[in-house]
Amino acid sequence: MGDDEKQNNYSISLQDGSGKLVDSKNINTNIQIQTLDSVVKQANFSPNFIKIDTDGFDFKVLRGANNTLKTYKPVIFFEWDKIHLQAQNEDFLSIFPQLNKMGYEQLFVFDNFGVLLCSLPTSDLTNLALLMNYTQESRQNIYYYDIFTFHMVGAKKS
Repeated sequence: MGDDEKQNNYSISLQDGSGKLVDSKNINTNIQIQTLDSVVKQANFSPNFIKIDTDGFDFKVLRGANNTLKTYKPVIFFEWDKIHLQAQNEDFLSIFPQLNKMGYEQLFVFDNFGVLLCSLPTSDLTNLALLMNYTQESRQNIYYYDIFTFHMVGAKKS
């Protein structure tokens, strides 16, 4: 989580052979959560590709990788799921202006079947909102998207 992230208590829930973090306000659990920035620094690692699929924690992971993204400018691939993000009290558009400011200006949007649907600028919040709302209205079984973005050479630095 980023420096400005509120600390929450989480526990690990195992379901169908997969584990995930769940909010555990009433459970006395002690799980240490580190930012990607701190993990990269401790490991003395220079990432060139970051894949995130954390069922709604994706934006928290990205905000916790602010220094890593600015320093190493890795390619980023993450899941964009309205229901999972809302479960974490996330605005489903909030990460895109931050990515844009760091030089990640173009998005490639894939459906949950891996089909490339479109390419949009990170600044196009209107069409991003339309895409996300389509997941709620679609009869095509499109429940979420995968987003691929890379740092633009010569892009503005923050």
